[in-house]
Amino acid sequence: MRKFILIVIALIISFALLFYIKPITFSYLTGIARVLEKSHNYDLKINSNQFTNRIYKSTKSFDNKSNHNFLILYLKDLEVNSKFKIIIVNLDDKIVGYPCTSTSCYDLLFGNLIQSEMGSFYVALENTSKGPGFNTDLKIENEKIDFFIPAKKGKKIHIQLSKK
Repeated sequence: MRKFILIVIALIISFALLFYIKPITFSYLTGIARVLEKSHNYDLKINSNQFTNRIYKSTKSFDNKSNHNFLILYLKDLEVNSKFKIIIVNLDDKIVGYPCTSTSCYDLLFGNLIQSEMGSFYVALENTSKGPGFNTDLKIENEKIDFFIPAKKGKKIHIQLSKK
């Protein structure tokens, strides 16, 4: 009986610690977050530096009522000099935007990108009232997607996606 109580206490402490360190896990377990699928169809270059395993895709709205074609770039943990660490490229409407980037909106868990319902919404970088009013100069041509995001010091960061 004592071992059972210790195991239960250890599990409770483990879950509490997990929810504290990765708050999105609670959202996932309660159904208000989802796992995004990795996109292996594109190569990612940021200012001519190649990166792997940073592109995810979303093809349905959070409520599964409509289809869309979003690429989500997870730039956290990379040495990218921008305050925008998650970028959404809406391929249907040709818009580059940014979502809520707190760990309760997006986070990596065991190599999977988890997106909360709130994280599924974005603001266009070119939006002058809600966003920074930044011209991304988005170009989608055949097998390439090319655009810029703002850097912290007023410069531009060049992002290129090429189909494999």
